[in-house]
Amino acid sequence: MKKIVVYCLLFLSFAFTTKAQKDTTKNKKIISEFDLKNYKADPKDRLIFEANYTNWLGAPSNIKTDWKCLGFGFYTLFDKPIKNSNFSFGYGLGFYSHNFSSNANFVYQLDSSNQNVATLIEPKTIPYIANRYNERSFEIPLELRFRTKTTTIFKMMLGAKIGYVVSNFKKSDDADGRIRLYNIKNVNPWRYGVVFRIGVEQVCLTASYYFSEVFTSKGPKGINPFSLGIAIIPY
Repeated sequence: MKKIVVYCLLFLSFAFTTKAQKDTTKNKKIISEFDLKNYKADPKDRLIFEANYTNWLGAPSNIKTDWKCLGFGFYTLFDKPIKNSNFSFGYGLGFYSHNFSSNANFVYQLDSSNQNVATLIEPKTIPYIANRYNERSFEIPLELRFRTKTTTIFKMMLGAKIGYVVSNFKKSDDADGRIRLYNIKNVNPWRYGVVFRIGVEQVCLTASYYFSEVFTSKGPKGINPFSLGIAIIPY
């Protein structure tokens, strides 16, 4: 009789132990790192370097540019993933340098009252080695970003940016010598426009266009800056 009782207790103990192990196994959920449903987005694209071809749209037809229209940009941004989706929101601060290398010569002209100065653009009449206009701006970019959840990440971004020109100068090297003239009159200090970027992993093509004109109402009208280039995104 005692043996029967002992056997029954051992059987019940084994049954409860087995059931507890099964219940514990049920509560465990194995999540693969490739499980798209449980994918957790991580911040990316926080440091961006750009090398650009920079130019103006709407410049007078007798103004000719050359290959030295080269500029660069540097941006550091916060990247805020939108839940577990492919999208994120980027915002931050950047520095942008725009070069316009051409035969353009800036000429100042007084009005009839000799009080207001207007800025005109005319082609240079003497040979030159270098002749360019440069402006440097601080910018605030705002971006809506898309990134795939694949081994090789495809990315695309559309955004806007607003900036302020902190310095500008005109540099020429010709028969009159080397001259650098700072603070060109009637330059519009504000810059605002759109930016687009598309690429794979750390390399993207980038383009930007500014709705703000280069000059104020006292300068040439209808001239807008733009850029095309390559963006390197190391982090």
